Amino acid sequence: MQGSVGNISEKTGMPPGSFISVGVKESIPAKFTVYTITKQDGASKQESAVLTDELLRLSGDTVTWIDSQGLSEPGSLQLLFETLNVPPLLQEDIINTRHRPKIEAFDSHLLVVTKRIALAHRKKLHTEHVAIVLGPGYVLTFQPPVNDSFQGARERLMTLKPPYSNTGYVFYMLLDNLIDGHFAIMEQLHQRLDRLENKLLDLKEETAPLEEIGALRHDIALVRRIIIPLRKFVTDLRFKREQYFEANIDPYLTDLSDHVEQLAESCEVYHETITMLMQINSENINIRTNEIMKNLTLISTIFLPLTFITGVYGMNFEHMPELGFAWGYPLCIAFMGLIAHFLYRNFKNRKWL
Repeated sequence: MQGSVGNISEKTGMPPGSFISVGVKESIPAKFTVYTITKQDGASKQESAVLTDELLRLSGDTVTWIDSQGLSEPGSLQLLFETLNVPPLLQEDIINTRHRPKIEAFDSHLLVVTKRIALAHRKKLHTEHVAIVLGPGYVLTFQPPVNDSFQGARERLMTLKPPYSNTGYVFYMLLDNLIDGHFAIMEQLHQRLDRLENKLLDLKEETAPLEEIGALRHDIALVRRIIIPLRKFVTDLRFKREQYFEANIDPYLTDLSDHVEQLAESCEVYHETITMLMQINSENINIRTNEIMKNLTLISTIFLPLTFITGVYGMNFEHMPELGFAWGYPLCIAFMGLIAHFLYRNFKNRKWL
């Protein structure tokens, strides 16, 4: 995502709920999509670069979903929050793109702040801020302007019919669509782990893929930080069902809980797997180091007696009988060759070389 970064320190000294954007400040223009769902006519859709009073006019017998792709229009966001009476503390959490994942209930509003996991350059993972608000008669979503976390939900929404045309079901459907998008990321991590495991178990590999291990470990840790808190989200949603959801939503929240548990279990398995692969890689490095040291030691052992012989005949004594022998030099070279050959064959038979 293109933009600059605003630090949390910019809010130092300001009261809670101050409308100050923190985190990534997008330079890409925002886009707003308003869906209106009625029991008789179904769903209708309107798109706009800015929000107006006309778009935000709600009716008592309709369900409205307002999707904000980008936070680069503070005027429209303030109008949205003021018109729908979104509490200031929730506003602060929505526009803070560095906020940790959490779920928070405030009067008649329910807020879920989480992260979307996306592929970045060279297939590295990064997170993007996503917030979903459940209010009286409406659902608000806030996501980055690039990509779309709710594409599948948009298609389902256009065919939504009673008894599911209510805010609770729309809120569940959006959260379910966001969570289901994590399965593709988990499959990609699984494939990367398999490839890495095959490399580490292949004894012919001469170099350890340290960069690949580091990147994979980082991505798994990132995914765990996002998915593990979702367990609490779903538990709290089921606990607060009577206040915010219709009675028929319970089976869907149970299904959502199953999906989250499956993702969380995969995270734990991948975390254990990458830890095991790091140990294997460390052992491989030790094995390669030992092999190198062994080969160097054997080579030194072969040359040790040869060095001794050349050292003896390199002494500058005046009376050395062998120096006057005509065949002394070739016999010495031949004897040194026999010693080297004998040691080499001996090490080879022992499979040390």
